[in-house]
Amino acid sequence: MEQPVRSKRISVAAEASLQAALGRPLPAAGAGLTGPKSVWPLVAVFTVFFCAILGLLVAGTAELDRFAHGQTRSLAQTAIAKALGDVAFVARDYSFWDASVENLIRNMNPDWADDNVGTYAWEELGMSRSLVLGPGNMPLYWMKEGETSSSDALFSLAPSLLRLAGRARETSWSDPRAVSAFIRLDGGIFIVSASVITPEKPAPKQIGMSGRGVLFFFREIDEDRLAEMSASYLLDDLTLLSAEAEGDFDSLPLEDDSGSTIALLGWKPPSPGFAFLRQTAPWVSVILLVFAGLMVVALKRAYLQAATVARLNDELIHRSTDLERSRSELTNALDGAVKANKAKSDFLAIMSHELRTPLNAVIGFSDLIRNQTFGPVGHRKYIEYGNDIHTSGQHLLSLISDILDVTRANEGTLALECRPVNLSSLVSKCLTIVTQQAVRRRIAVDVVERNAPNIVMGDEVRLTQILTNLVSNAVKASREGSRIRIRISAAAHGIALRVIDNGSGIPKHELGTVTEPFRQAGSYQSVFNPYSSENAGTGLGLAIVKRLTEAHGGQLRILSKVGLGTVVEVTIPRAEEIPCRKTA
Repeated sequence: MEQPVRSKRISVAAEASLQAALGRPLPAAGAGLTGPKSVWPLVAVFTVFFCAILGLLVAGTAELDRFAHGQTRSLAQTAIAKALGDVAFVARDYSFWDASVENLIRNMNPDWADDNVGTYAWEELGMSRSLVLGPGNMPLYWMKEGETSSSDALFSLAPSLLRLAGRARETSWSDPRAVSAFIRLDGGIFIVSASVITPEKPAPKQIGMSGRGVLFFFREIDEDRLAEMSASYLLDDLTLLSAEAEGDFDSLPLEDDSGSTIALLGWKPPSPGFAFLRQTAPWVSVILLVFAGLMVVALKRAYLQAATVARLNDELIHRSTDLERSRSELTNALDGAVKANKAKSDFLAIMSHELRTPLNAVIGFSDLIRNQTFGPVGHRKYIEYGNDIHTSGQHLLSLISDILDVTRANEGTLALECRPVNLSSLVSKCLTIVTQQAVRRRIAVDVVERNAPNIVMGDEVRLTQILTNLVSNAVKASREGSRIRIRISAAAHGIALRVIDNGSGIPKHELGTVTEPFRQAGSYQSVFNPYSSENAGTGLGLAIVKRLTEAHGGQLRILSKVGLGTVVEVTIPRAEEIPCRKTA
């Protein structure tokens, strides 16, 4: 009853989805195909879609421009830090030098000064100016754009230079550091670095003494310097601004030693997002127009297909109804078959039970006749007839017992009395039962036991029945004078009991059905006289073996090859593993 209901639910869900997508109800089954009535819903959807795409593009370009602005600002900060660091490195390198102490402070040597911190600094180091102050801030040496002098009158010390000198003198004797800042001099913007002139290994008596000399280096930020920074750090239109940046310019402050802004380093940040949008806008517009056209065509086709979907949905519902009716009929037929099968099983059980009572009497009376219990019967034919009656009665009783066992197993009413069973003792008991049958055929039965545990949990009577059926079948299938082996060995999931014969074998295509009731195949049909009372079988032996094995929690395997023989393996769990069920 579930499948048609699911089909209806699926159909209803599909119909609801189409109605939601199209914005109107589907046409009824059988209705005319009217086509779309209006395209304004599509126009509205497309407008919203276009606005959303445009908004995403604008937001993306704005974010890309913000990212580019941030990157160029970071590059400008790096450029400023690098410019300050370059001048500071030179100042510290030339001030932390024994030669500078000797030739600039102790004994002023103009020639040495020109060759190191004067003309050389202008020509080779790119310094615009240099200045040497003595311990009392007395100018000792001065270089301005390649021109040098030691005259005090040429020096006009700005207060910011004196402050830088004081900060430079505060640094460590063992590791002096240059102090840098931007300064405005003579209408230009300079990077200035001051470093105290200190010997490389000062004597202990020198450490802590005040009034050390200071070396200054100046580098002007002119057009050439700005062009070099612009090319090195990819900053467009890099320039110096005197006021706050306006328009398309971004800027960073250039601060003096007191933290005051003396100028702005300005540049035009790139706008890759806007450039991308300007280049791709025509193509995006064309794509959106094409998409709009496709949407119109798709909507028209959707309207036309809606009626077809509704008609197919009605057909699906009708077919689901027919399938439900057929399923109901099949269910009723199956119930009837189950009832008929149960009636058959009940009949077999009752008849088997009822037939056993008179058969026991026939067997008992025939046994009295053939054994002449109450005296001679006169003619020897009566004894032969008594033997035939006894043999046939026992065969019929065995057949009825097998039918009764199969019926009980099918109904789950075959009782088992489970307890530990020694398989070795079980094999000995089985050999006692089948020895006479094997001796008549001159067949030897060998038992092979491995040195392994052989205690299983099961019903001793039913386990004996399993092994007896297997050995009896092997005897029937074997040639006279042949040999049968019974092997007990440990297995992965219990203890394996194998019965091996070299009979005619079972065809491969019959291995799957040989354990069904009333089915015989291969070596389990007599190879000599299939119609004799001794060798004729009922096809119930392996069926009972399979059901009893499974009831014990075991497995039955049959391996056979025509002309070579058959191996039947029964695996029973050990006593400590899986106990057998109480019923089979």
